Amino acid sequence: MQELGIDQPVHIINVQDDEEARSKRSLGSPTIRINGLDVDPLARESTDFAMKCRIYQVGDRIQGYPSKDMVVAAIKKAGDRS
Repeated sequence: MQELGIDQPVHIINVQDDEEARSKRSLGSPTIRINGLDVDPLARESTDFAMKCRIYQVGDRIQGYPSKDMVVAAIKKAGDRS
């Protein structure tokens, strides 16, 4: 956000159990959303909400966090929607 010149708060939400994961629409940890938009375009329609570890497809790799490019693209897309 700093690189894009965006000065907005970041909210970190701890999810304690499956019920809370469902109510907060968490697809696992880490779930990162920008104005409600998941950073992973492939997961935006998913409803597999639960307390679990999350993986991301980044190029030809699987990893436990989204790429910087995914986050930047989601920030830009969320800005286009406002």
